[in-house]
Amino acid sequence: MSIEITLLIAIASLSASIYFGLKNSKRGDRSDIEAKAAETATINVKLDNIGNDVKDIKYDISAVKTDVQNLAERMVIVEQSTKSAHHRIDGIEEKERK
Repeated sequence: MSIEITLLIAIASLSASIYFGLKNSKRGDRSDIEAKAAETATINVKLDNIGNDVKDIKYDISAVKTDVQNLAERMVIVEQSTKSAHHRIDGIEEKERK
């Protein structure tokens, strides 16, 4: 009879150990999953912000390219005007020398 009681206590202890061990394991797994989900959400938000910043930079670069193109066109016009002015000045200087 005393062996049966000892055996019953051992089985009950083993069952309780297994139950609480599994429960703690699941709680730890759940905590790990929640932490990983929070970390993933943070990373996704940061990636979205980086993506938006890249779009803004692309737009700014496009605007700068347009401005440079406009300035290049205006510079050509100014160079032509300057060349024409130099020819006129050269003509006036030659008239004064004569």
